[in-house]
Amino acid sequence: MLFSCHFDEMHGEEKSANALFMFISPIDFSSQLQCSSVEMTTKTSACHLEPSRLWRRWERSGGTHMNAYKIIKYMNIKDFKQNKPLAEFTSYKIGGPAKYFYCAETSDSAVEAITLARKENIPYVILSGGTNLLISDKGFDGLVVRMENDQLTIEGTKVTAEAATSMAVMASKTVTAGLTGFEWGVGIPGKVGGAIYGNAGCFGKDIAASLKRVRVLYEQEDVVWMDASKCQFGYRDSLFKKHKEWIILEAEFELEKGDPSEGRKKIKEYVYYRTEKQPHGTATAGSTFTNPNVDTISDELKKEAEELGIVRNNTVPAGWLIDKTSLKGKQIGGVKVSKKHANFFENTGNGTAEEMMQLMSFVKQQVRDELGVQLHEEVQLLGF
Repeated sequence: MLFSCHFDEMHGEEKSANALFMFISPIDFSSQLQCSSVEMTTKTSACHLEPSRLWRRWERSGGTHMNAYKIIKYMNIKDFKQNKPLAEFTSYKIGGPAKYFYCAETSDSAVEAITLARKENIPYVILSGGTNLLISDKGFDGLVVRMENDQLTIEGTKVTAEAATSMAVMASKTVTAGLTGFEWGVGIPGKVGGAIYGNAGCFGKDIAASLKRVRVLYEQEDVVWMDASKCQFGYRDSLFKKHKEWIILEAEFELEKGDPSEGRKKIKEYVYYRTEKQPHGTATAGSTFTNPNVDTISDELKKEAEELGIVRNNTVPAGWLIDKTSLKGKQIGGVKVSKKHANFFENTGNGTAEEMMQLMSFVKQQVRDELGVQLHEEVQLLGF
């Protein structure tokens, strides 16, 4: 099923229906659907075809045989919206509206929506957990597809997770199944798809370590499995950042057999660390900046970091550098640098994307001026 919005009464949803077809295709709304009243009630009528078949029939007919509203009505639409505010779908609780918004409950429905957007040259973007994302106050002038495909299957040591599977849920369920190697995932607030996109990690581990392959929608409507070795993973980086048109649908992991009691112990330790060291219950996107490579800082800073034992994976904590510039608690409008962890920026309740951008710029400048280190955003930006 392509779209998942529901319209109860014809006259009540006309505006939303018309809006939907503005992006699907420039259909002549005066044309009539060539279905008899009998056909409308049978499963074999065009009105009951799967969206992709319905679309192809409309294309073959030259776009003159189907009334746009009736096509929408018989596509079982229930979650398509126009001018949908996006703040509620991000951990910052910041963001303007999407011109078009659609919740994809399955990988197939996501592929259908994206394929149609591509055909009509409509800008589109995938939204998963929204935990590492800052959306412009102006929103996004195109289609936002929110991934809600979250099926998780475990067969022996093989784990298959769809893109919208929660990292924390996957960590918990794999431990319960007697597997080890993914306990650290409880510390990542996002979803599997986003974690692969940015090669998310914590506690010295990252998602690339246990990933075997990724199911991807390419730009040519091809859905294929890509081996993890071809994903060019690096520190908070992957090939998907270079090919934003590629859409991650699901992934396959290979873990090891483990002791569930030991796994639960690790998860408890990770959760405790997160609670103690990072802000909890606030509107934040996690780490704002990536940790700089140790080779990009001065010898003096490098020596100090080594003495403190905070050099990990050849990087130093961005939060440590920000803290050295005494910026904890720095506030601009409704956003501020967390007093608990300097690399976490918080929306205090009425913050805007513009204020968050100003705060990020200010912090980068201060760290550059005082320490000679250039910070780079880990948070993804949309609509700017």
